[in-house]
Amino acid sequence: MKPRILLTVCCVLFSAGSLYGQAAPPAQPPDAATVLRDNFTEVSGWVSKAAEMVPDDKYNYRPVDSVRTFGQLVAHIADSYNYFCAQGAGNNVEWSDPIEKGTTDKATVVPKLKQALDRCTEAYKGSNGRVGPLLGNVGHTNLHYGNIITYMRMLGMKPPSS
Repeated sequence: MKPRILLTVCCVLFSAGSLYGQAAPPAQPPDAATVLRDNFTEVSGWVSKAAEMVPDDKYNYRPVDSVRTFGQLVAHIADSYNYFCAQGAGNNVEWSDPIEKGTTDKATVVPKLKQALDRCTEAYKGSNGRVGPLLGNVGHTNLHYGNIITYMRMLGMKPPSS
């Protein structure tokens, strides 16, 4: 009887050990549209947070005369969202920069950035296969978020991605 119990226990332990050692099947990697949307969500979140963090009186800050002010930079990003995401949604629009060329104080620019971001979020949900403009938007936003990092560091601030 003892050898039978011992054999049963060994079989149970061996089976449990075999199951324990098996790796779970690999998770399905996200599709390209999800990766693109996630990248945009990340960088646009940093831009939005930075726009909120920088004080009103620093929206006219520019490191040198030959570059945009912080407010113009945020406004330029909003204009680019309006362009790239309209293209990504299937609309045939031309580039325009009314936000950057308008009033670029914080009270004006931040709500316009939020509106443009909301439209972009919808475009990233269903791009109708027009991913080129949306991919360009991620690259463009990352480029200018790098500028934002520099401006914020020069202002003695810690950027949101740090």
